[in-house]
Amino acid sequence: MLLRASSKATDNNVSLSCAIGEPIATDIEHGELLVEFTESANNYPPKVSDLTAEIVERMGEEAFVKASSIVAIFNGLVRSADAIGIPLDDVMMSNTVEEREELGLNNYQGFSNSQE
Repeated sequence: MLLRASSKATDNNVSLSCAIGEPIATDIEHGELLVEFTESANNYPPKVSDLTAEIVERMGEEAFVKASSIVAIFNGLVRSADAIGIPLDDVMMSNTVEEREELGLNNYQGFSNSQE
């Protein structure tokens, strides 16, 4: 849960529950826009062009390139891990008990590859 650790290190409020449809709660500048962009890139591509223009206008081209790269990288990593059934290691299992419970991640089929 690197996001949790990095948000604590920078004293930013980040709620992981937005990943499962809860309201976005973050102190990160442009956080809501970036989450909307991420969700649209994965679930509703036609909306991406409007969000692209908004990101470039509000944050600049470099920020758009970085955001797009991060979305693409994580999309590929998650798909690869899910496809081949990579289990969580012991450290990750023990360090994410509360988050997995709160977000309902243990209920996903892929969790069967990771046993406590």
